Amino acid sequence: MTRDDRTAARDATNRGQANLVALGVALLALTAVLGVALVVADGAFAGADRDPGEHRLASSLSDRLVAGDGPLTTRANVLNATAVAGLDRAGLADSFPVVGERDVRVRLDGETVARTGDVTGGTTVRRIVLVEREETVTTTPNLDRDAVTLPRRTDRVTLNIEPPTGTRLRTVRANGRVVAHDPAGLSGNVTVAVSRFETTTLAFDANGTLPTGSVDLTYYPTRTTKALLVVTVDD
Repeated sequence: MTRDDRTAARDATNRGQANLVALGVALLALTAVLGVALVVADGAFAGADRDPGEHRLASSLSDRLVAGDGPLTTRANVLNATAVAGLDRAGLADSFPVVGERDVRVRLDGETVARTGDVTGGTTVRRIVLVEREETVTTTPNLDRDAVTLPRRTDRVTLNIEPPTGTRLRTVRANGRVVAHDPAGLSGNVTVAVSRFETTTLAFDANGTLPTGSVDLTYYPTRTTKALLVVTVDD
């Protein structure tokens, strides 16, 4: 074998060894990547195995809490503040059977509304809602004019009617619609329904002048604010 042949053989051997080293390094790197991927996948599957039940329940409960036909709402996604304030552990379990025996907590703007059991972790669902609070306003209107317009919308008006002797208040109209009528004369407390979606103007039909104080009006405007509803399920 000539010197050139021996040199060529040695170079081929060196290249083969180098290729083996590179292949070994590549295999080692691939093994490490696969190991990390398997760890991540295992963690993902483990998390998926734990969370979906809690998440589905929390999501379902939050949907039912704000449903338009639910016990806590005045309409879809609008919570009635009075109903929410009256909710307790028993009411939560009775009104929303999806709770069952699970540990559940319902919070509104950071305050716990109701809870069942101990909630130390679990899965949380948050959603923006509206909270409607009803106010009660009583006023004695000036009856020198033919009509009185209420400054805020309401769904009903209570009239305390006490006309002077000899004066009969026969008819009350709301936005032109007759809402109370008695030919002999209206007296005492009369509650009439009106539309909350329009401003109410009341007109009074009497057989004489109605001095101020003949009618007191009580109406019930609402104030709506935005709030954060947080439902946590620790199954």
